[in-house]
Formats: sequence, structure tokens, C-alpha cells
Amino acid sequence: MPPVRLVKARCLITRASDSHRKVVVRVLTRHELKDQLQHDHFTDAVSNVVSYAGSHRQPLIRAGVAVVLIALLGGGIWWYLADQAAKRQQELSAAMTIQDAPVGAASDFAKSYPTEAAKKDAFMAAISSVAAKYPGTREGLIAQYYRGTARAQKGDVTGAESDLRIVADSSSGVAPLAKIALVNIYTGDKKGVEAQTLLQGLIKNPSPLVSKAQAQILEAQVDQSSNPQAAKDALKSIDAAARERPPVKRALDQLNTQFAK
Repeated sequence: MPPVRLVKARCLITRASDSHRKVVVRVLTRHELKDQLQHDHFTDAVSNVVSYAGSHRQPLIRAGVAVVLIALLGGGIWWYLADQAAKRQQELSAAMTIQDAPVGAASDFAKSYPTEAAKKDAFMAAISSVAAKYPGTREGLIAQYYRGTARAQKGDVTGAESDLRIVADSSSGVAPLAKIALVNIYTGDKKGVEAQTLLQGLIKNPSPLVSKAQAQILEAQVDQSSNPQAAKDALKSIDAAARERPPVKRALDQLNTQFAK
């Protein structure tokens, strides 16, 4: 991930009233998920099998017709699974392109939407379709993450928490981002224990999308008002090498300025 990933993992909560709140979540764009959509662990597994078969050609031939039949059956299964994964990726990619669509007059060159609201509705429908059709898959969980953040931004905190909790409890690559979004929801609901539990888990188990330093900075932000000393301690615990990274350094400077006021 590029250095700006610290900004990607950051979320903010604002309150419009006691009865309505809006969670503003910075989510990954279609382009930022491109590598994840193009890479498939199943493809790696197929490559390994092909390599093995190539280096053990004679033993496989001597194994006889039964083994050949099993191999053919297995090859059919592998082809089917790879084909299904490609379909899921295509549908998710098509849903994500809606985010880049222009708003305004119709165009002969690209799909457009008359209003921003219409565009958001189309995006919600598309990602909801992917999430419903492919629950538990990588593509389905990515779609569910996006739906959860979209619901949070619309003020549907209950629906957002339901989606994000499923993604956060999965082994998906976007699970850490779902946890960050949940931290913001829990903070807005004054569920500090739940928020801290998620952050501690992210600190102990950093990932490419949410590093240990990012989680520590977010922990300090959560504690800033209720427990300033704990927030300062969280910042002090950040590794010296991580402090030298530009995005971490900028965040630390901002927080230290706030603490000094």
C-alpha cells in the first residue's frame, strides 16, 4: 500500500442530533482495490498444482487410468471454481465503476446519472446484489463492506453495524477496514469498551490495510477526550521507525498540537 493508507483507514463521526447521526467513512476506491480483484489465491493454488504435475510427469503416467480420470474430474472442478471467481470479480468491478460515473446530462461515451442521489442508489443496488449473490466469498465480503459504509453515511447505523460486523469477523482482506468503521460507530454510541477491543486486536494483528501505528493513532483519537493520558501513552508506544513515515509523522504532529491546546 502507498504511504497515504493512513488516511484511508481513518473515519470520522459527526452528530446531527441525538436521534440521528451520520458516520463519515473514507473507503477504498475501485482503483485502490484493483490489486485485490486481480489477485486470487485459487489461481496460486492452480499454478502450484500445474507446477507439481510438470515436475512429476512420469509417476503420474504410471499411476494408470484411474488417476487420469480423477485428474480430469479435478481439472473440471478447478475450471468451474476459477470461472465462478472470475464472474464474481466482474460483477463487483461493474458495481465499483458506478462510483466513477459522471453526474449530469446523458453521454454516448459513458454511463451517467441525472443526480448524485440516483448514482448512490444505483451503487447501493449493485453492491447489495453482489453481497446477496456471493455471501462469504471475497467479492461478496468486499461488497458487504462497501454497503455497510454506505449505510453508515446515510445514517442507517443498525444496518451498517450488521454488515460491518460480518465482514470484521471474516478472514477477508477488508476485515481490518470494517473494524475501523465499527470503532467509529461504537465511539458514536459511547461503546468505548467495544471500540477499544477492536483497536487492541488491530494493534496486535496489523495488516497491509491497517498498520500497527495506524491503529495506535486511532486509539489515541478515541481516548483523546475521555482519557487524555491514555491517548498520550498510546502515541508514545508507537515504534520509532514508524514515526519516521510521512503519514504517521503528520498524524502525530496534528494530535500533539491538539493535546497542547
